[in-house]
Amino acid sequence: MDYDIAIIGYGPVGATTANIFASLGYEIIVIDQNKEIWDIPRAVHFDGQTQRIFQSMGIMDQIDKIIDPAKEVKFLDAKGKELIHIGGMDERYQLNGYAEDVFFNQPKFEKILRNSAKKYENIKLKLGYELINLEANDENNNLKIVNSESEECFTAKYVLGCDGADSFIRKSLKIESHDFNCDQDWVVVDYLVDEKFSIEDRCRYQICDYKRPTTLLPITENHVRWEFMIKPDDDISNMENESTIRNLMEPHLWRLNPLITKESGTLLRSSKYTFHGLLAKNFKYKNCFLIGDSAHQTPPFLGQGLCQGIKDAYNLAWKINGIDKNSYSKKILDTYTIERSEVVTFAIETAIKQQNIIASQSMIKSFIRDLFLRTAAFFPKLLSFLSFSYPWNYSNGIIDKNLYPNDVNGIIIPQPNLKLRSNDLPFDQYIGDEFAFLLFKGDRFFLEKIKSLPNMKIFNNNIFQVDENHIFNEDTDFFNWHNDKKLTAVIIKPDKHVYGAIKDSMKIENIEKLIDKLHNDLY
Repeated sequence: MDYDIAIIGYGPVGATTANIFASLGYEIIVIDQNKEIWDIPRAVHFDGQTQRIFQSMGIMDQIDKIIDPAKEVKFLDAKGKELIHIGGMDERYQLNGYAEDVFFNQPKFEKILRNSAKKYENIKLKLGYELINLEANDENNNLKIVNSESEECFTAKYVLGCDGADSFIRKSLKIESHDFNCDQDWVVVDYLVDEKFSIEDRCRYQICDYKRPTTLLPITENHVRWEFMIKPDDDISNMENESTIRNLMEPHLWRLNPLITKESGTLLRSSKYTFHGLLAKNFKYKNCFLIGDSAHQTPPFLGQGLCQGIKDAYNLAWKINGIDKNSYSKKILDTYTIERSEVVTFAIETAIKQQNIIASQSMIKSFIRDLFLRTAAFFPKLLSFLSFSYPWNYSNGIIDKNLYPNDVNGIIIPQPNLKLRSNDLPFDQYIGDEFAFLLFKGDRFFLEKIKSLPNMKIFNNNIFQVDENHIFNEDTDFFNWHNDKKLTAVIIKPDKHVYGAIKDSMKIENIEKLIDKLHNDLY
């Protein structure tokens, strides 16, 4: 075997994947046809869980320098009048320890990832090469790559397809996709406002005009993203024309700054995109795996496309690593598709729901929508209909569904305020990157009894008593989370989701049963 892992694609998902697996000690080869980072922004949004993953990678301090948290969103009607205003987004409860909506510049993000990868001697880059053949096997996979001068053949135990929507890996493995039939054509525009102008209004706008649904997003610094829906009667060849684009921008430029005109900046790109909702029917075939856009394509209305690819890599990494360390059975690899497809399906369906609301081209449906949103401005609970939220929980996969089913199983555990540290570590690093056992109630003698249970080796000493005096409970939200739910103990997966929990019980036998069930699920 030449390599432990072959990663196909060195975009942001591939580079993230390379960093995660390299930190675990794998010998990695990365193949990509492109040698350089594409200098045009594409993805622009991170959520809190994605930043939490960057924290685990040790790069969040760098990421923090290139992001701009969203503070407010406004929905406007066809006449530009406000339908609803969602403010204070940066001040809301932060489940993951980070703002749930931040915007960034993709080329800068990719530079951080590639610079981070340089510190790993176990990453070999083959940029400017194309993968032309893949023979998938249960153990070692055979690959052939070429460039303009030569060809190379090698083997890799695992192949990770991070090669995008037109994935060679997915096609080679003959993996079919489910189509959510939500295709829409839009023109995506990146516009750089001249430095002499400041962007005074950094609100994000959804302009719900049935004649031309439009999105206006100040990203970071003077970079602005526009999205214009293409109508059936539009001349497609003309829609990407610079003059056309500037005319489309003109009615709303004043929102950024009254002094800005359609000639006050540089058009970085204008490209026609078809927004898809696609989901591979399996993310795994033998020892080959799909990650990111190769596995799923999400309409952009939740900003979850890149986020979900990063979460794919994070989910897969701990499973492969645990198997290779003989900590778990290989059967858990089947849960990669189960867990990730459930979350991605929710993200796609929620994005489609928002797409149907925002981008309606029916005058009657738009009137009903506008009436609903104006009403929701006075009754905020109505907004739950829109599901302005991100999927954090699993209901299938590696989770206790039967022994002690409850409402915390499968959710991501809240991360206390990052300023709170134990042994100079924030919460996620304190509990470690393997399975962790947290005891919220009971004394140290009870904890010692738990430590003596036969299958506690699963936790590799990641066993913690987090009682009411523990420093992390100075975070009121974290304390209220486990106290209000009357949690005695929880088992946390390496991806920080709750495997299972014991409620309102100090019976050692209940805890033992839960740990034994986890052991059976992993072996």
